[in-house]
Amino acid sequence: MKPTVLLVEEAGSMRDVQVLALESQGWAVTALSELPAAITVLHAEPAHVLVVAAGLLVAGVVAGQEALRRALALADTRLRVLAFPAEQDGLRHLDLPGLGFLDRPLTLGALVEGVRQALPTQAREAPGTARPMVLVADDDPVSRKLLQLHLVPLRFDVRMVADGVTALEWAKRHRPDVVLADALMPGMDGFRVCLALRQDPRLARVPVILTHTVAPDELDLRMAHNVGANGFVRRTQEGDELVGALLHELRAGAPAHVAPPTDLGTEEHLYRMVRQLERRVGLLEQAERTARESEARFRLVVNGSYDGIWDWDLRRQTMYWSPRLLEMLGLRPEDFAGTYEAFTELIHPEDRPDVLASLAAHLERGVPYDVSFRLRHVTGGYRSCVSRGRALRDTQGRAVRMAGIIGDVTEQLRMYRETQEAVRARDEFLSVAAHELRTPLAALRLRVQGAQGVLHAGVAGAQERLERALDAADRQVQRLSDLVESLLDVSQLQGSAPRLHLEDVDLASVVREVVSRSEEAAARVGCRLVVGALEPTPGKWDVARLSQVVTHLLSNAMKFGPGKPVEVGLESEADVATLVVTDHGIGIAPGRVDGLFRRFERAVPVRHYGGLGLGLYRLRRIVEAHGGEVSVNSTPGEGATFRIRLPRSGPVVARA
Repeated sequence: MKPTVLLVEEAGSMRDVQVLALESQGWAVTALSELPAAITVLHAEPAHVLVVAAGLLVAGVVAGQEALRRALALADTRLRVLAFPAEQDGLRHLDLPGLGFLDRPLTLGALVEGVRQALPTQAREAPGTARPMVLVADDDPVSRKLLQLHLVPLRFDVRMVADGVTALEWAKRHRPDVVLADALMPGMDGFRVCLALRQDPRLARVPVILTHTVAPDELDLRMAHNVGANGFVRRTQEGDELVGALLHELRAGAPAHVAPPTDLGTEEHLYRMVRQLERRVGLLEQAERTARESEARFRLVVNGSYDGIWDWDLRRQTMYWSPRLLEMLGLRPEDFAGTYEAFTELIHPEDRPDVLASLAAHLERGVPYDVSFRLRHVTGGYRSCVSRGRALRDTQGRAVRMAGIIGDVTEQLRMYRETQEAVRARDEFLSVAAHELRTPLAALRLRVQGAQGVLHAGVAGAQERLERALDAADRQVQRLSDLVESLLDVSQLQGSAPRLHLEDVDLASVVREVVSRSEEAAARVGCRLVVGALEPTPGKWDVARLSQVVTHLLSNAMKFGPGKPVEVGLESEADVATLVVTDHGIGIAPGRVDGLFRRFERAVPVRHYGGLGLGLYRLRRIVEAHGGEVSVNSTPGEGATFRIRLPRSGPVVARA
């Protein structure tokens, strides 16, 4: 039975050449432009293989997927879809019987070989199909090898020779079906080979196609016509143009014999071609210099850029990553396989569908490729990236190459989140500060109004009541003063370290004085201040700043442990003095300890406990300015212990 192929592709020159390539194997080929029409043909005349372009398959299965599935199953037809790798993942879910893929961009040889593999084994070779004999004459071994690779899938009988004289002798002995000759071989070139064939009556009807590495100009084409050549085609890496011309000549059959004109002017033509080659060599040397300069400039830009460069060759299915891109993910060159699959494997599973869809949309419809996704680092984490790229297309509009950049924006995103968090903390602080300032102001106003009322009423005992009101007002004024001082102090500490007035100070005396001043406040909240033995502990410190440190530690202990004792101790060593303050209050959650000494941070909700969240920040800056350090140990529900270690000789800068 003759192998049959049903091809569904958009009408055009490319489809015509594809039909010629398939028919050259002796297969029966039906070409259509729509999938519904192909389903109808399958019901009437089943085909061995149905080849469909991905875009036409998607358009056709919207309403006819079940009909296509039924037709494929009944006809036992293999389905092959022409699709880019980025499209294939999105088509596998169709679950069609016999589904397979042919990777785009696709050469004619790859198309023929893909269809041959899809055919049943017994139907791959059409009975009685003759293998055309193709004679290739080319002095360049690389060109001969490349052309052989293009023709091998077509199963032609290909014979290779390296010069025109050998080609002519071989043609006279075997009479090939078609001759491919290099136009500029040394000795006897392709023009002379074609002329000699046309002058031999037995070989005059053999089609001859001249080839060269550059596109022919008007002089080349006129000379090719004069010697009776069937065409002049440029050799390319893909080879489709040359293979297409070969298939056209095999289909058209041998030309009628026409005696070549007597005056061909071959010597003049060759002289002019030599001059033209000299000009092209000069232009090539100039182009090479420009290319080297462009490459050096490109490498300089790539090495100096923070972005990684990628280049995807869709023909070879290889992908290049620049050293910067590999470094971004902690990879070595040997760690990256250099394929599309290796790239997609590094994308975060949650981001992969969007990236593949964006790639497919750009390759199919030219939609701009600009995406954000995460790439896996060699350590196992993920880096946040942005990528942009653009595809390069051939004359048929097929994407053959795509390149672009990938930028690591992990650090920018982290800074953005930190900025948002800082803005949130600032807004919360402003709200808390307004509340904290309003509270003593309201109490102060009430006390002043009460005092005014007593004075106006002239009641008995007015003096005693005024004294109490003034005492309470004084406490609120002091509280306001402390809040304002904290705000001013923090604004100064933000820009630089606090200024210190260093002098010889006994830390034990500072602690006793602060404890004495705090007795009244402790009594109001039911706390008992327990002071251990305070040995004289002299050092080089700022007495006012140390008083602030001790005052804040005691205030903190009384705020979070009301009704419970607060223990104060002093440990003296030869070089270091350590102040220890322990409370038995609510304690600090483990997750809050690390950020406890940052601005606006607090270990408890603001609605339960007042304060600006600046005290421990001020404390840490003061202690660090003295060259010391602060630490805290806490168990939730059992209290906290703060330890302040201070070098007795003062800060390092002061000693220097």
